[in-house]
Amino acid sequence: MTTLPFSFVELNLDDSDHQAALFNLMNAYMLDRMGCEKPLHVDSFKELVRGLQKQANYIGVLVINENKYIALANCFVNFSTFKMSSLINIHDLIVLPDYRGKGVGRFLMQSVKAIARKKDCCKITLEVRNDNQTAQNLYLSEGFKECNPPMYFWETTIDRA
Repeated sequence: MTTLPFSFVELNLDDSDHQAALFNLMNAYMLDRMGCEKPLHVDSFKELVRGLQKQANYIGVLVINENKYIALANCFVNFSTFKMSSLINIHDLIVLPDYRGKGVGRFLMQSVKAIARKKDCCKITLEVRNDNQTAQNLYLSEGFKECNPPMYFWETTIDRA
C-alpha cells in the first residue's frame, strides 16, 4: 500500500474553495455505482449548501493531498438517549476513485474519530449498502460492527409541498 501525505480540515460552507470541493466530491459520489449514477445538478447543489447551512449539527470533513481535496465525510451530530451523550453519524463517505486503496478512507475514518473524541461523543454510527463489501471491510477494520441486536435502516418518504 502506498502511503500519501494526508491532512484533514473541517468543511466551512462559507468558503468558496470548500464549496467547490463539496460539489466535486458529491458529484463523484453521485456518479459512482454506489451512488445514483447521475450527475449532481448545479441547482440541486445550491439547495444542498443552503440546507446544510441550516444544520447546526453538520460536520463536513475534507481530506487534502498535495493541495487537492480528495475525500469527504458528511456527518451529523446526534444524541444517544441510552448513553446520554452526543454521537456522530457518518451520512456520506466519499473517496475519489484515483485515491481508493491508498489509505485515504482509513485516514478519513480516523479523522472523524478524532473529531468525535474532541467533541466527547460516545460513538460513531453509519449505514452501509449491503452490496458495498469494500466499504464494509474498511469499517470492520476500523472497529465498526453490526449493532447488537442487529438493526435495519428503514425509511418513509414525506410528500413535500
